[in-house]
Amino acid sequence: MENTISVFIGATSDEKVKTIETVREIMKIPGVQKAWELTGSLDLLILASSTSVSSLNSVVEAVRACKGIRGETTYLVLESHENAKSR
Repeated sequence: MENTISVFIGATSDEKVKTIETVREIMKIPGVQKAWELTGSLDLLILASSTSVSSLNSVVEAVRACKGIRGETTYLVLESHENAKSR
């Protein structure tokens, strides 16, 4: 979809809440496509897409409101590239 806006949301989580509980809640949010559990400075990386900035902002706000999310940083996708060999 050419008019799709995508964002990666890097999130830190509260160690008092099981990560899987937070992920289950995040995956219910319309627009969220995928979530990865990570090691390092971020605990979760979430991919979300929408056709408008305002609806994408609603997705980000919904992620912020999830139980277990301590903080987040958004990374707007400007351009996407794919390796032809991976198709």
